[in-house]
Amino acid sequence: MLNTLLEFYIEHQWLALPLAMLSAAGVGILWMGWLSLMLTAFGQRRWLWGFAILLLPVPASPCFALRHPTLNPWANRLVLWGLLLSLPILVLTGWWGWLALTQAAPAA
Repeated sequence: MLNTLLEFYIEHQWLALPLAMLSAAGVGILWMGWLSLMLTAFGQRRWLWGFAILLLPVPASPCFALRHPTLNPWANRLVLWGLLLSLPILVLTGWWGWLALTQAAPAA
């Protein structure tokens, strides 16, 4: 499976490289949002949310952003935009992985 994924990435660099750069920018933006939301949660003495964002940033930070939209709206936007920018390469990699798993194995 790994060889199939690597071959696909090498053959389709025109698609993989821009999506990887977009995903890297998204992860950077997401990280800044996570840090801001964690500091906001600890600053507002919402300890459970702060530790949840620290330990489980992917599920906890969007939940905190949606549950408390007025505490730090700028960080909420950073998290949501970071998730949106990171999503295409994750979906594409999942799709390629699914294709690699469902391909017939070559005959020996």
